[in-house]
Amino acid sequence: MIKLGKLNIEEFRGIRELELDFNYQSFAIHGPNGSGKSGVVDAIGFVLSGSVARLTGEGTGGVSVKHHAPHVKSINDPEAARVSLTFIDTVSGQEGTITRTVKNAADFSLTPDTPELRSALEVALAHPEITLSRRELIKFILAESGKRSKEVQALLQLDKIETNRATLLTAKNKVIADKKSASANVATTKLSVEMHLEIPEANAENVKVAVNKSRVILGLDELEEIKLSTNLKEGLEDDKDEKPFDKGTATREIAAYQVKLDDTKELDAAVKKLLKTCEQIAKSEDLALIKNQAFLQTGLGLIAEEAVCPLCDKNWATPAELRKHLEKKIAGFKELSRINGEVLTDASALKELLTAERNTLKPLHTLSVTWLEASDQEIIQTRLDLLLEFELLIKDAASVFELKDRLEAGTLNHSAELKASIKALTDKIAAQPDTSDVTKARSHLILAAEKWSNYARTKAAEVAALRAADRANLAYDTYCKVADNTLEKLYVEVEDRFGEFYRQINNEDEGNFKAKFKPDGAKLELLVDFYGLGMFPPGAYHSEGHQDGMGICLYLALVEKIMGENFSLSVLDDVVMSVDVNHRKQFCELLRNAFPDTQFIITTHDEIWAKQMQTTGLIRTKSDIRFRGWSVDNGPIHDQGRVFWDKIDEHLADDDVAGAAHKLRHGLEAELPDIAEALGARIAYRGDAKYEMGDFLHAIKGRHAELLKKAAESASSWNKKDEGAKVKQLQAERVAAALTQERESWPTNLLVHQNNWMNMTPKEFKDVPKAWHEFLDLFTCSNPECETWIEVSYKDNKEETLRCRCNDLNLNLVKKS
Repeated sequence: MIKLGKLNIEEFRGIRELELDFNYQSFAIHGPNGSGKSGVVDAIGFVLSGSVARLTGEGTGGVSVKHHAPHVKSINDPEAARVSLTFIDTVSGQEGTITRTVKNAADFSLTPDTPELRSALEVALAHPEITLSRRELIKFILAESGKRSKEVQALLQLDKIETNRATLLTAKNKVIADKKSASANVATTKLSVEMHLEIPEANAENVKVAVNKSRVILGLDELEEIKLSTNLKEGLEDDKDEKPFDKGTATREIAAYQVKLDDTKELDAAVKKLLKTCEQIAKSEDLALIKNQAFLQTGLGLIAEEAVCPLCDKNWATPAELRKHLEKKIAGFKELSRINGEVLTDASALKELLTAERNTLKPLHTLSVTWLEASDQEIIQTRLDLLLEFELLIKDAASVFELKDRLEAGTLNHSAELKASIKALTDKIAAQPDTSDVTKARSHLILAAEKWSNYARTKAAEVAALRAADRANLAYDTYCKVADNTLEKLYVEVEDRFGEFYRQINNEDEGNFKAKFKPDGAKLELLVDFYGLGMFPPGAYHSEGHQDGMGICLYLALVEKIMGENFSLSVLDDVVMSVDVNHRKQFCELLRNAFPDTQFIITTHDEIWAKQMQTTGLIRTKSDIRFRGWSVDNGPIHDQGRVFWDKIDEHLADDDVAGAAHKLRHGLEAELPDIAEALGARIAYRGDAKYEMGDFLHAIKGRHAELLKKAAESASSWNKKDEGAKVKQLQAERVAAALTQERESWPTNLLVHQNNWMNMTPKEFKDVPKAWHEFLDLFTCSNPECETWIEVSYKDNKEETLRCRCNDLNLNLVKKS
């Protein structure tokens, strides 16, 4: 596996330019929502895999890495979207740098390109679970048991087990549905044969008699035997350009549909009756229960010969017991069950009418392609689409209720345009001349062969569906038996470690916590102890903070099981949102103590937790970066170290004064709010939170002067001459630095705003950043091992000292009473 060193991001997602040095240690990125933290996580994932997790998967339709990974201002320049990462192979100790651009996301450059480094990258790529976001975290805890099983197995890289199980279960539970669909297709093609040949039943004898009449007229041998595989037009010379047309058949097909247009009483009555039944649903507040009832009813209809529930895959002693169980639950709904039954009955009647109309209209659409204009063809196709849409949507009481408004609006009524198109088709067919007996027989035989072939095809599909069902049943039962035994052993190991981690975080109040996985076929139920009062689902009684804790503990237990000693890197993207202060500390200690060799890259919008990571030793003082905000032009406003001074020098060395001024202002926008917070500077509140740099600057100067005055008064009252002398020195430095800063600050805004008349040479501008640097040094600890801001400490909500974290500077603010 690997650990991360330096990360360079250019024009990627919401980041214009950013360099971070993780230094192969745990690192925290904190800041408000929308400040760009997750962009760093995206960059790490991209440079390692060539993909961005949040741009793929469910709910990301229309979004892609190629078009949406580049910064919005570089959307047409994917080559500018570039990420480089220096990493170390924890096995060989070799260090390398991988670089990837969005333009060639599938490829990367590696320096040096050694087998060891490539192997380390391959291992990292094979373990996407090293990155975890809260949206993934919650899947383990609050997901339904069926979904939890998929998520846990995916993390354990056992998701193929569930994929195979789901595939086999789908094949098994679709048996009856496939049979019904196949049978319906057979019925439709059979009816087409009977209508064309004008026979009461499409059996072998009737078909033989009907087609031989045409064959005799054409001088062809009569067929002695009819099978499904028989070519009814055998011996007839094919004409590829011929479009067979039987005026009599076409006339009968049109007449069959015209009946439905002329007499809509049955359709109108079915719609009216269904709407009346729907009124009972409208008066009921239990639509959710009706949905559940309909769900159970569906399951009842899918029970096969095997005693396995088609809804949850649970095994029963006999099919009869399973059926009795579902029927009992359905009957328990009483009145709702009655209403649902009426709706299903009425909906089924309407659905049959719609199916019948669609099957009758299909041949007319085929005719329209030859005989009508495109506009009329489209009108007929629109009616076919509407009928099919309603057939698919009419499933249960809940779905019917959702169609209520459309039914009331008369959506199923035959439009005037449709009637006109059918009339045009009728006239067109009627205008066709009667053909000779030979021509008529030829078209009749060609169409008969086509319809008979369709009938044979649907019969073959019906047989194939039955064979597939038999194979699916055998495969599913065998597979499940082996898979369940294996998974059950693995879950026991994970649940023990999960419980141990959670107890460490919550040892004060849940020291006896335990968890239990209950695998049941394709489902995985998770039960957790609640203060010794019983085992419950995590979402039943535990708070959101406790659920977050469970999620991260389960994740750690799962990843530890997968990677063991190779667990060297974990990227946690805002996974803890509401853990209280005491538990934050214990969580940090868990990460530090249980995984001492793991590098954690952690993002959070909770600044308290970010500071807790430092105080517990999970991360070092300088191993964090704060994102204060974000803008589309500049990306995240951040304040890691003082690196922006070096960037200013680089711009000046390149004679880029405007760039140096921009970098200076960008850095100050990040630093000044931090100083103001540390000193407790008072800034006028803005409802839009859009503070200007000057707001912070004036408040800082005033507050600093106030604090030094208090420190001087305190030193005098306690007769601490050395401390008093130190304060006087600081006051003198403050006056000098502030005056210089005020004198040299005027060019910054002018240069940033690209005023053409504002031309300065690097030599002329260099005093500006120097003045600002000296000004910021007033608020910085001089100890190179500390370099933190000086800050006010409080006791009982009263100012006590002005100090830095290492205590090199520690001025008493309390006067002797």
